[in-house]
Amino acid sequence: MPFTLIFILSCMKFFSIFLALLFCSWQLSAQCGNGGSVFKETFGGSFSSIDIGPALSSGSSPYTNASGNNIAAGQYSLRKHTGEINGWADGNDNTGQGGYMMMVRSDLSRPDFYETTLKGLCQAPTQFVCFSAASLSKSGIGRTVIIHVLVTNAATNTLLATFTSPALTNNDVITWENYSFSYPLPRGTGSVKFLFSLSTSTSSPDDFAIDDIKVTGGGSGNGGNATIDYPNINGRYEYPVFACLNERVTFSYGGTFKNQELQWERIRPDYQYEPIPGATASVYVIDSAKRDDSRFYRLRFADSGYISSPTCSTPTSPVGLYVDPYPVIESNGPVCEGSPLDIAVNVGTSTNWTGPNGFTASGNHLHFQNPTPQQSGTYTATVFFNTACLLTVTVKADIVINKNPIKFYLPADTAICKGGSLTLDVTNPGAIYNWSTGDSGSSILVKKDGIYTVLVYGDKKCTLGGTSTVHIVDRPMVSLRKDTVLCYGDTLLLNPVAGNISSYKWSTGAVTPAIKVSEKGIYTLQVANNCGTNTASVNVGFVRCSEELLVPTAFTPNKDGLNDVFRPAQDASISQYLLKIYNRSGQLIFTSADISKGWDGTVTRIQQSIGSYVWVIEYTSKTGKHHSISGTVTLIR
Repeated sequence: MPFTLIFILSCMKFFSIFLALLFCSWQLSAQCGNGGSVFKETFGGSFSSIDIGPALSSGSSPYTNASGNNIAAGQYSLRKHTGEINGWADGNDNTGQGGYMMMVRSDLSRPDFYETTLKGLCQAPTQFVCFSAASLSKSGIGRTVIIHVLVTNAATNTLLATFTSPALTNNDVITWENYSFSYPLPRGTGSVKFLFSLSTSTSSPDDFAIDDIKVTGGGSGNGGNATIDYPNINGRYEYPVFACLNERVTFSYGGTFKNQELQWERIRPDYQYEPIPGATASVYVIDSAKRDDSRFYRLRFADSGYISSPTCSTPTSPVGLYVDPYPVIESNGPVCEGSPLDIAVNVGTSTNWTGPNGFTASGNHLHFQNPTPQQSGTYTATVFFNTACLLTVTVKADIVINKNPIKFYLPADTAICKGGSLTLDVTNPGAIYNWSTGDSGSSILVKKDGIYTVLVYGDKKCTLGGTSTVHIVDRPMVSLRKDTVLCYGDTLLLNPVAGNISSYKWSTGAVTPAIKVSEKGIYTLQVANNCGTNTASVNVGFVRCSEELLVPTAFTPNKDGLNDVFRPAQDASISQYLLKIYNRSGQLIFTSADISKGWDGTVTRIQQSIGSYVWVIEYTSKTGKHHSISGTVTLIR
């Protein structure tokens, strides 16, 4: 049952039995993807090269090369990544292959920043230009840059084409944008000059990068923009493309040809394309398809006399042919329990699965996020190929999910005393250890607070991770109020200021954080935690409280410990107290604002003579009433 594959410009993926790969990684840069390469500027570099590249060749840029860590206005630098230079958005070159990009610090007084001249061009009716550009500024910078390309005949300076990009977009990371344009190349044009320049729609220009400048020649008369559409199989469109053994397969190209040469090509096992002998017409036929015909195919075309030139001829995008497919079950197993498991067949339009414990599913790909050993066993795939020969193939694979032998315990949240240490141990015989501290042993000694993470790698692809948060705890801290005196009948709440406390114990026997007291005495609190104990005490006194003060009429300051100081009887209800004492001449010789501090019969340490002295006391009582009283006191020796 013959079928015809009509390829008219598209990209499709296809599984090759020879190459065992999933196809359609062809990235078409608009029109440049298929044309023969005339010029390509990647700015060099690779994964193994240093971060900063050499300067451009002389005449390539009127800007100067910056080799340091700062790039000034009117300078450029070839680098792998920005590394936050000038506060720019972070990112890498366009290809992601570890190469360089050209980073430009804009200067409006010098809008031209790059140029190149192509010489020795072959005859092609159309040329295509592609390049990638990206703003280097982060979001919200409020500046723009626009890229212009001017193309002229290098010999006559005749204008061939111009191109203007949209304003590049500012993002927090480098975001590459791809641009392309084409223009007719007049006959006899042997050299072309490309000039890149910048402009802005804001008050000052943005900084930017360019990469992967490519020029291709369209030798087909259709501009080289050749891709492949889905094939027509017996009146039906199918994807992917499968053929039965010994089936007739016809490839045809639907383009128009004007004095052009054609050559069908197929891929070799070394991934290079080879011409198919005698296949130089617009149609290529495989009379009886064999498994060895499972290849990628494409058609190369060029102006007369240029079919052998890679720069002046143009290939279509490839199309894959799969003859008499036999699927293979692929898996990342065996895996360890808890690690993701993937099982898939590499070809087929649809698949039905059966497996252990009554498992059933459909689809070419199975994914198990957290598989268990109970899911080990034989998985059977019935694969369907929707082609004229209606192939159905059943294949099996034994899948193993190993039980995780790694075991350890880490406290999720724990504490150690200040100055102490803690050992975190995850020992497993034969394992490899990776701690967040950089240690690689089975245990670490912890002396600081923080979050400690470990990954333990065992055999059978098994790993196990754990995290422990460690806090540093000091000895408990506690303090009580100063010694105090209350009125009889009052109560006082003793509420300590404390920290890092696990337990409380008062001298009264109470174990609560605070207690109420109504009797005189010394009250002691002991606090404790795993790191030690601490104590605090307060002396609480009680006195009679009344509106009237009791003031003695005499005192004997002879240092016998009895009645040596003149003062009223202490009364806890008194506030805003002031005592004044005058001699017989009316001179003020003593004052005190503290009821507990009285006169000892001296003035500047000189004993005063016996006799009577006048006192005046002002105070506020417990009820808030203000009092002013006076009298005399006799000093006796």
